[in-house]
Amino acid sequence: MNSSEADPGRLLASRYRLEEVLGTGGMGRVWKGTDTLLDRPVAVKELTTPANLPPHEIEVLRTRMLREARSAAQLSHPSIITVFDVAEEDGRPWIVMELVRGPSLGDLVKTDGVIGVGRTAGIGEQMAAGLAEAHGRGIVHRDVKPGNVLIAGDDRAVLTDFGIAHLDGSTHLTSTGLLIGSPSYLAPEVAQGQSATPASDLWSLGVTLYQAVEGGLPFDRPTPMATLTAIVTQDLPEAERAGALGPLLEALCEKRPEDRPTVTEARVRLREIRDAEEESAGASAVAPALATTAPADLSPAPDEDGAEAAPAAPSPDLPKEPTRADEAAASAAAPAPVRAAGRGGRGAHGRRTLLIVAAVLVLLVAGATTSVLLSMNRPGAGPDAGLVDGSQEAGAGTGGDPTDGEAREETGDEGEGDPGGAEEPEPEESEEPDEEWDFLVRHEDPTGFSVDVPEDWNEDRRDTMVYFRNPDGGYLLVDQTDEPNSDAGDDWRALEPNARGNFRGYDLTGIEDVEADWTEDYVSAADWEFTFDGDGGRMHGINRGFHTEEKGYALFLVASNDDPEANRALLDRMSETFEPAA
Repeated sequence: MNSSEADPGRLLASRYRLEEVLGTGGMGRVWKGTDTLLDRPVAVKELTTPANLPPHEIEVLRTRMLREARSAAQLSHPSIITVFDVAEEDGRPWIVMELVRGPSLGDLVKTDGVIGVGRTAGIGEQMAAGLAEAHGRGIVHRDVKPGNVLIAGDDRAVLTDFGIAHLDGSTHLTSTGLLIGSPSYLAPEVAQGQSATPASDLWSLGVTLYQAVEGGLPFDRPTPMATLTAIVTQDLPEAERAGALGPLLEALCEKRPEDRPTVTEARVRLREIRDAEEESAGASAVAPALATTAPADLSPAPDEDGAEAAPAAPSPDLPKEPTRADEAAASAAAPAPVRAAGRGGRGAHGRRTLLIVAAVLVLLVAGATTSVLLSMNRPGAGPDAGLVDGSQEAGAGTGGDPTDGEAREETGDEGEGDPGGAEEPEPEESEEPDEEWDFLVRHEDPTGFSVDVPEDWNEDRRDTMVYFRNPDGGYLLVDQTDEPNSDAGDDWRALEPNARGNFRGYDLTGIEDVEADWTEDYVSAADWEFTFDGDGGRMHGINRGFHTEEKGYALFLVASNDDPEANRALLDRMSETFEPAA
């Protein structure tokens, strides 16, 4: 069999024209092509073989590829790739199938870091539906993993690569004791040499969803053998960002196959979680990396659908603890115009790194209130739930905060009441900058950063995130990461399209680079600014990212939209006073 690779423009079976390579795997390449007879786009999988591969091994690969086509062709389901045809040329099979326009789930995890709870549940429900169809036909996939799940633009999840699937009644292609599948996703019984069953696919589904929502593999180790040992002997690590998905992930990853839920039970539970997250997102319109009410993946919505569902807004009457979804959303808040800063802060570039982390958090949180990103609506934002009371001059006053009124009196009333004429106002003007912000106190964080925050805002710590909650509604979220990316603005622009759907009434103000004195010590800094509908009225979110070479930070401010300029002024002041960890 000819093992050479094809070139663009080749016409297969006088019908399928190859155009460009979409991806390359261990045993072949996938092309974007055109069915010239029906004039429709198709994907064509080409079998490629390494040089000097023994003939019998080549035959195994050929047979496996034909089995992939045969297995998938027996299945008709929206969540399973559709096979149109198999062409034989050069002694090789070429599988012609539907073209799914979108990245794999593995690509999404690599790009975003984590996926929100709600969105993960929605993708998982579709995967379970596809597996139910396959299992009902006696087909075990045996290689369920993020790289074998394509995500179309409408978040349609499609299972692909049935190359090592086993069809009841067919012969095994592998020798006794030879493990087939990706080690990190193998079920314990398969790792110990037993045959794969539908329950094995359920384990792989659980590990796949764990990776999507947590950003990492639960049993991954430096070597395949160490990984298999961990799968068999170690407990599933706690899923800190999984929220409502946590109990299901634990059930799917039970060591004994008989203790795992059936595919139908898993599908029902995933649908319930997805629906609850979407309902919550619609209520609060908050998304994972955004502010208190409804920003998409970046908003602090109570739902954990980081990427797609908007978290539910908090009750207008009672302040609520932000869920992980809210937290994630808040982390990804939008940018706002930056006022001139008094002193350069290093936090701007760290923000960039934070942005990426926030994005991951946002995805996790958007689906449920337990996602990692901040929730802009979370702190019980009502019509008066702003961070400022409306005084543009004071700029930093918090809504309902008595110190805000005091600041205005000191900067305005004292000068008017003093009979001293023209000379008195000058000293007072020179003191105004300090007096204007005298309600701020220094916060020295155990992780190393420091920042000035309103003295009556309550501190709440969630993993790497620190919340400072305004008792009158709104909050500041500080997040950080040790793996900053190169540009904060690019991060926000990449996150915003997926995050916006998580905020009810989302309206983008803009994503802009921040240029101020305090940003000079950072690699880059950018604001993602937007408004959205909270339970008590219109909310304003500014997600500011900045980073050094080693550390990334994000300051996500959520407040009432009554006085956006005052919100920006307060965030500018806190950015000026921010000092990153040494």
